[in-house]
Amino acid sequence: MRDALASWHLGRVIHAYRTHPHHRQTLSQELVSGWLGLTQPQLSRLENGRAPEELSKLIHYSDVLGIPAGLLWFDRPGEPRARAPFCEPLPTVAQTSLLGVEMADDGDDAWRVVAEVGEVVIVAVDRRTFLAGGAAGVWAKGTTALPASRPEVARNVVVHLNAQIDGFYAAEAALGPYPVIPSVLAQQKLTNHLTETARSEDRQDLLRTGAAYGGLLTWLYQDAGDLAAATGWANQTLELAHRVGDTQLIRHALVNKAMIFTDRRDGRGTLDLTAAALADQTRLCAKVRVQALQQAAHGHALVGDRTAVDVALDEAAAVLPRVDDDYPWFNACRRTPGYIEAQRATCYNRLGLGAAARTLWEEVIAGLPPAARRDAGVYRARLAVSCAQAGQPEAAVEAVGQAVAVAVETGSARLRGELHAVWRQLTPWHGTQPGHEVAELLATLEED
Repeated sequence: MRDALASWHLGRVIHAYRTHPHHRQTLSQELVSGWLGLTQPQLSRLENGRAPEELSKLIHYSDVLGIPAGLLWFDRPGEPRARAPFCEPLPTVAQTSLLGVEMADDGDDAWRVVAEVGEVVIVAVDRRTFLAGGAAGVWAKGTTALPASRPEVARNVVVHLNAQIDGFYAAEAALGPYPVIPSVLAQQKLTNHLTETARSEDRQDLLRTGAAYGGLLTWLYQDAGDLAAATGWANQTLELAHRVGDTQLIRHALVNKAMIFTDRRDGRGTLDLTAAALADQTRLCAKVRVQALQQAAHGHALVGDRTAVDVALDEAAAVLPRVDDDYPWFNACRRTPGYIEAQRATCYNRLGLGAAARTLWEEVIAGLPPAARRDAGVYRARLAVSCAQAGQPEAAVEAVGQAVAVAVETGSARLRGELHAVWRQLTPWHGTQPGHEVAELLATLEED
């Protein structure tokens, strides 16, 4: 493996990985090509042909195999090569908790902790541990389930996987999307793998879990600024929801797609999708109604209808106390203090109502917990927008400074986009002292 990495030829790295004695048996090209999204002949050409050079493919293949950034000859987004050279052993954890489940080190460097947020541990995971044939296992409830017994443990694994989703959202709020995406992708792949072998009575639950993780990945890629990837995951979530036949999940998936239309500033498209999600509201649980109503408010803001914004958000606020379901998705409405008023303030920003938005933002930010770093940064950037709209550039400078610090920490593309929106709002003051100060602050993002 050391020689393959030194060759800067990812095909040779994949071959060394497949044939490494660590797996206790050679992994077939058919198996590994499926992980990489290739056919067996394509993988054979990759291993034996000229070295691949397309960066997006190098990043994808190294992510799938879980190759640490410090061993690579190229940088992955959000994970620069600032680690020990490959001749030094990777750090291991003798006993830790992987997403709430106690994990014992098997001596084979299977787990490497990247960060811890509350009860969630973000890890770089040895691919073999999840998916690689006969000796691999799935960790659940502190025990190992071998592939032959997976159908018998599928229900326990579903409970475990569903219980982690809120923790991933919390981790993303503290760390930004880049450290979280690899671990969520691993959970999604595990869910898909189990779905293929589960008993029929467990399969529907696994499909629901897969849809929940698809929705989470939609959001993570949105926050990373990759709307193409977010759209792909939103489409997959909607497909899984239809395969399950769950009305609540289908409507949730429609709102996920509406969120992407909102990011593209397509108000009409947002309203089309939220109207479909809200059709026959008597069939909807409270959570889905809140989700669809608040997203509809953003659509109304994009088309300039303040009255409709307030009507939708007032209805959502009235329904919010009735949210009491166990669906493992869209718990932001219960988890985030001042959730509805944050949506209202965002809509007011879209409408250019700076003074009204500023008052709301100050109240919402004061109620945020310290762990909500990414949200605090986004909200402060939006506060800066409202200050600019209200003709208060000095106040905008302070809010920008606080938001920039969070943007550097989390790498949130969403937050960086919000900060560039502040600069556009400050156009009348570009030549003044506040404008110069904001320009200097934003320049630190480019340096980062």
